[in-house]
Amino acid sequence: MATKKRKHRKGMEQDKEPETVFEDRISELPEAIIIHILSFLPTLNAVRTSLLSKRWRHMWTSVPAIDICDSRDIPCLRRRDEGNSGRKKFYNFVDMCLKHQYADTTISKFRLSVNYYGGSSRVDDWLRFLGKKTVQELELHVLPMKARYCLPHSIINFRSLTLIKLTGLALVNFAPTSLPSLKELCLSYIQMDDRVLNNLLLSCIFLETLQVHYCYGLVNPKVSSLSLESLDFKTGGMTCYCHTLEVEAINLHSFAFEQSGGSRSKKCDINLVHCSRIRNLSLSKAFLTDQWFKVLIPQLPHLESLKLKDCYGFQHIKIWNQNLRNFDFTLHSQWDSPEATIDAPNLAYFCYTGYSLLKISVNAPNLLDIYIEVTDHIRKTYDVAWYTCLIEFLSEFNSSKNVSVFCCNEKALIIPDELKKMHSSPLPDLKHMKVKTGSRPFRKAMLQKSLLWIAPSNLEKFPF
Repeated sequence: MATKKRKHRKGMEQDKEPETVFEDRISELPEAIIIHILSFLPTLNAVRTSLLSKRWRHMWTSVPAIDICDSRDIPCLRRRDEGNSGRKKFYNFVDMCLKHQYADTTISKFRLSVNYYGGSSRVDDWLRFLGKKTVQELELHVLPMKARYCLPHSIINFRSLTLIKLTGLALVNFAPTSLPSLKELCLSYIQMDDRVLNNLLLSCIFLETLQVHYCYGLVNPKVSSLSLESLDFKTGGMTCYCHTLEVEAINLHSFAFEQSGGSRSKKCDINLVHCSRIRNLSLSKAFLTDQWFKVLIPQLPHLESLKLKDCYGFQHIKIWNQNLRNFDFTLHSQWDSPEATIDAPNLAYFCYTGYSLLKISVNAPNLLDIYIEVTDHIRKTYDVAWYTCLIEFLSEFNSSKNVSVFCCNEKALIIPDELKKMHSSPLPDLKHMKVKTGSRPFRKAMLQKSLLWIAPSNLEKFPF
């Protein structure tokens, strides 16, 4: 809607504000553009536009996208004094939408998000609508409240599908089918076994992106694909642990793995030896051994980015890779004290976040930026061992151009004078060092003196 100001006639009060007149310019647009705009709205809002005028009455039926969500739509349908009748109104609304004969046979996107209380016949009836259409993107989020909805095999047999996102469903006894157009498959909180996952992958010969998050029933899944480029796999929780994960994808460029839950007794062995084209590797809370790093990392000649977050099982990891450019290492455990050796001639960025500093050896002549964050907010005192480790840790980055350090406690950076006499400055050639603390420092003079000893050539001004 546009607005304009209308002037008042002579004789009217001069101090009166001009009248605001609203102009409907949207209705002047071509119908194709209006339909395109409506395709970005939830279906409930698109249907409500039928009340605007006769021209708009049936326009929503030409929208090639359907987006229905009970948690969003029920509050809009229910009055304050109606109690739980809003859900019945929602069911009637969905029945009305899906029984209506849409003008086009192609549905670019179908999204249904509902809480499932049992009684599969209602959801089955809704999904039969898809059998009459050519669907490109399918999103079904049927969250189990009292039971889990078992998806009929026929629903994901459409050869036109390019994207499938499923959440909360059960996939049982799925046989291989044909999904020649499918590029992206996302499975979250799905009940299925290893065979179902394998049959799905056999059906998607051109699949590029696969996401598997916290699916029930997977024990020793194997992801095998010639076309897959990106894999995001999450396991853990109460009953979602996998014993092993084997990936055979020669064209895989990106792999991310996360195991949630606090128990380290449930380990998942990850096998990536047949994925030599990986460029981005991200592992969170994974069980990894020294041998795992020794064997795998040198076999990834295209590896550019490596992220390790709170992984365990290793004592001395060795990162040897000619092409690695970014390495992000996080270790919040108070009990683990591993060692690390990094030999990466093209490494440009290194980030370390941890409760304590680890013993590290770095051979990275092209290293530009370093970020170090010490999350030791619980620690009260710092001993000689801590400061010695700090000096040795920082000394590995003297040839870098930029070093940024964050410490929760300023005491962590105030090196005692007796230790300064025993050691040389760890960063004598560094020109750019930035330091931040968790709170405003109380010992400013002592902190500045210590930092000037750490990096005597520093040109940066400290913010305290």
